[in-house]
Amino acid sequence: MSHGILLLGDGSDAGRCLKLLIEALPGWCVIGEMTCENAVAGSPLRSTPDVVIAELNQLDASMMPLISAIRDKFGGSKLLAVSDQQDSRLVLRIIHAGANGFMITDRAPEELAAAIRTIAAGGMFLSPGIAGLEGRHPR
Repeated sequence: MSHGILLLGDGSDAGRCLKLLIEALPGWCVIGEMTCENAVAGSPLRSTPDVVIAELNQLDASMMPLISAIRDKFGGSKLLAVSDQQDSRLVLRIIHAGANGFMITDRAPEELAAAIRTIAAGGMFLSPGIAGLEGRHPR
């Protein structure tokens, strides 16, 4: 049985790389690709994703309502936020807005696999280097 992943992004090179990496993971497949805004607006999917990966190119405070809306829309799915930015305050706010994990975009494929497995199993995943955030609260 295959587990489904919904990719939310803007079609960037990083998003295409994520798709290729996911397709190489045994037991996982991409069931859809769309922008974050289209996902929240109600674009139909044939099945509910096990994991939603949201590529956040612009990591700022305006992302928090979007993360919350994605969490509300796909409440039964685990949410992994992915960005090349690492502002610890914003990462912490993303986690508190409902993401189950945060991964830095340029990490090794093994880290993506670990992130997906960890959050799918109900855990929290933070890329090394920002792991010291666990247990802290946003300001």
